[in-house]
Amino acid sequence: MTNYDPYQPDQQFPAPAEPVYPPSAPQYAVQPYVTQPYPAYGPQPMYGAAYQPMITSGMAVAGMVVGIIALVTFWIPFVDLVLGFLAIGLSWGGMMQADRPGYTGKGMGIAGLVCGIVAVIPALIVMLFFFGLFAAAGTACGIAC
Repeated sequence: MTNYDPYQPDQQFPAPAEPVYPPSAPQYAVQPYVTQPYPAYGPQPMYGAAYQPMITSGMAVAGMVVGIIALVTFWIPFVDLVLGFLAIGLSWGGMMQADRPGYTGKGMGIAGLVCGIVAVIPALIVMLFFFGLFAAAGTACGIAC
């Protein structure tokens, strides 16, 4: 068995002998068979740097969801006030977390903050009306009602 090395074909086999032509035949120069070297295929360079995907701030998402719920339930006296302040706190924390590298969600934090602030205003008005109504009913009727 021969040791065949595909990367060096010139050194594997002896050079072919010159063909013998009759003297009347024109003499042509015989070109030896030349192979092109194989291209060096190694590890290819990375064109884009490896990075981790951005993480959405969970507090910003929670603040936005709680703010939307607070907007919808503004007519419930105590629940809406608690939800509104909770939305403001979560959204503020989510905006601070979204400013850190690797986090996103600042827009959701701003939306939750606005929803929380807008929900607290009618909640205070409804709560003042609620307590005013009971206070007026208590003083007009007296103890006997």
